[in-house]
Amino acid sequence: MYTDLLDKGYACLRRGDPDSALIRFRHAAESEPERPQAYFGMAMVYLEKESSDEVVVSLEKALGVDSSYVAARAYLGIEYLKRYDIVKAEEELERALKDEPTNLLAHVKYAEYYYRLGFYNRSVEILERGLKGPHGANEHVVAMARQFLSQARQKSKNIILREPPDPRRWLHFFA
Repeated sequence: MYTDLLDKGYACLRRGDPDSALIRFRHAAESEPERPQAYFGMAMVYLEKESSDEVVVSLEKALGVDSSYVAARAYLGIEYLKRYDIVKAEEELERALKDEPTNLLAHVKYAEYYYRLGFYNRSVEILERGLKGPHGANEHVVAMARQFLSQARQKSKNIILREPPDPRRWLHFFA
């Protein structure tokens, strides 16, 4: 019953019916409150509805049930970044990668963190590392990672990287 409710909830989201999806995810959470997936599903609905506070509450509930639920931790990191809490965002994303270093979704979200901050080269590095490893992700996440990688590569081509000036050249003037 629980997985059926989750499947129906995600089907409603794909159809563009977040209200029906939320009902399904709430029923799933009520039927098995000790499992984090329903709370994560509710967070996805709130993301769709652009309700940032509810997204954070739902993700924190999912992590309260299972503190090692990497997808919730990765999305929570991005939500903190949206609130300009860069330190908390990086902590959550680092922990997500530490908990599950081969999780491609965690790599995608960490790359999104750097991308939003304008560090496109770092974003490319993280995505390439995530795609090269044995990630075991489903085809949707792999396609999303590849598309994001090409977007990050395009942005990184437009950046001029400069080395900081070498102060040793100036030392002979003061000697």
